[in-house]
Amino acid sequence: MNSRKLASSTKVRAAAAGSWIALVAATTLGDAAGALRAEVRADGLSADGVYRLVVQSYDRSHGLVPQRDARPIGSIQRAVTADELRNGVHVSLLEIRPSEAPRDEPLVLAWIEAGLPDLEFDARNARPRPGNVYGVVKRPARRDAVQISLNRKLSA
Repeated sequence: MNSRKLASSTKVRAAAAGSWIALVAATTLGDAAGALRAEVRADGLSADGVYRLVVQSYDRSHGLVPQRDARPIGSIQRAVTADELRNGVHVSLLEIRPSEAPRDEPLVLAWIEAGLPDLEFDARNARPRPGNVYGVVKRPARRDAVQISLNRKLSA
C-alpha cells in the first residue's frame, strides 16, 4: 500500500471516530478538507435569551479579528442560549482549503450577537461588530479540537 493510500485510510478511520462531518470531508474531499471541533464557553452573560454563535477557522493569523477580505477555511453559526454557553457549546466545522494554502499561526475565532442565525447557512462572510463578545485561540496546524472562551468585547 503506498503512503498516500495509507494516509487517506488513516484519515478516514480518524474521521469516523470523530464526527460525521469529518467522515464526509475525508471520504469526498480528501486532503483538501478536514474537520475542527470546538467547545465554546462564556461566563458572565447578563442577559438570558437567544444568541447567534458564529465560529470561524483561519489557516493564518489576520490579527485578533480578521478583516472583511480575509476568508475563513471553516465556519458555522447556530442559535444558543446564555445557559448553554455557560455549560459549553460543542460545534464541528468543515474546513476546506486549497492544498497549497499556508498554515502559519492558524486560529479559531468565535463570537455571539443578539438574535437568531441569519439565512447565510455557514456564516462564512460574517464578521464580529463593535460590542460583540468574542474569543480567539491559536492552534497547532494539525490539531482538530480547541476550547474557546468568549471573554473579550470588541471595541469600536
